[in-house]
Amino acid sequence: MDRTVESIQRMAAEGAGLLAMIEALRDDDTFLLTPLRLMHALMEAFGMPLREARSLLEDLGPDLRPLPQVSDTEVDHKAEGLLSRYVTRLP
Repeated sequence: MDRTVESIQRMAAEGAGLLAMIEALRDDDTFLLTPLRLMHALMEAFGMPLREARSLLEDLGPDLRPLPQVSDTEVDHKAEGLLSRYVTRLP
């Protein structure tokens, strides 16, 4: 999980959105992507409480893709607002 945490932290610092982070985890053969494992990785990577990690998944389906009525932009915008409290962006 350490490599996963570092990867998420780096991506967030570089300005990647939540959906890009999810896609990177989906492509990582060493990480079994599930909603629970994603919340755990976000909590570990950013020190966020469970409640906030859970709120990032509200607009996602069980496959961690945006629900039909929610755009990718909406998901990333909401996540950016929440993650900004925990992530220091690189210049």
